[in-house]
Amino acid sequence: MFYLRSRRGVAIATIATAALLATGCGSSTAEPSASGSPGSGSTVAGSTAPSGPVSITDAQGRTVEVPANPKTVVAIDWSVIRTLTDLGVEVDAVPKPNSALPADLAKYEKATQVGTLFEPDYEAIAAMNPDLVIVGSRSGTPEIVKEFEKFAPAVIDMSVRSESPADTFKLTTERVTQLGSIFGKQQQASDLMDKIATDVAKVKKSATDSGKSAMVVQVSDGTVSAYGPGSRFGTVYEDFGYKPTGAPLDDEGGHGEEISQEFFVQYNPGVLFVLDRAKVVGQTQAPALDVLNNGLVGTTDAAKDKKIVEIDGFSWYIATSAPSSWQQMVEDVQGSL
Repeated sequence: MFYLRSRRGVAIATIATAALLATGCGSSTAEPSASGSPGSGSTVAGSTAPSGPVSITDAQGRTVEVPANPKTVVAIDWSVIRTLTDLGVEVDAVPKPNSALPADLAKYEKATQVGTLFEPDYEAIAAMNPDLVIVGSRSGTPEIVKEFEKFAPAVIDMSVRSESPADTFKLTTERVTQLGSIFGKQQQASDLMDKIATDVAKVKKSATDSGKSAMVVQVSDGTVSAYGPGSRFGTVYEDFGYKPTGAPLDDEGGHGEEISQEFFVQYNPGVLFVLDRAKVVGQTQAPALDVLNNGLVGTTDAAKDKKIVEIDGFSWYIATSAPSSWQQMVEDVQGSL
């Protein structure tokens, strides 16, 4: 059997502690509102809200004047929702999740849910009279933004769309601090991302010094797909320092390139990171590690050295651009060292 290392849950506690310290030990007792009543979208005690509108240049190049400390906030992106949670900010409505939410976001399972990441419920959202609607990633399209602009006074797209993995962390930091600036949390956001940058650098040094190669694979419906250095999981190489295996992989597309079991023997990763996509999207399928548990994968250096790690799907696949998600990535990569 494979050896699986996981430190899930440590990342959330780390971010929560950092957020508490950054706000002078302030706390918020507000729960997600089901009605968008005044007081929702509130900030943690001890923060200083901006005195006037905040100018945000979003992922679509639009410059939007966002009201300071907006009261009714709808977010249609889990990276945004998790980022705001890290900063102590509640939102009033969220998309319907595909599977159980992680512990830090579990409160939103009972909050107002307005459509999905791909198909927001515009009528329900309009009825809330939101001060601010935030989209991103799967919901961050010009078409969706145009629909929201018909009734919302401010709509921003906080997607992280980098042309290269080398730019991903920098752009993530920019988005996190932009969101912080709306709620008077810009310094807190900056402090969180500075801490994560330090943690990433430490892990990168260890991974680089190990001299090991790594491969990232996704298992879905019994098939296995691998991702190259320029793909959505390029951060494994760019930010965390592992060497690519040299496999000729297409970096285009979001679901990787389907591979055979012989592929593992040919390119022999020293570390194997595994994403169980079915688990992430709430489907019942054979567990990813069971699918991979065969003689060929077992001959790799990763299997021999017990370096096969199932990564946290929510952080690596759904909410990839939040401080807690990056901290979880750090923990997952540490589990491979």
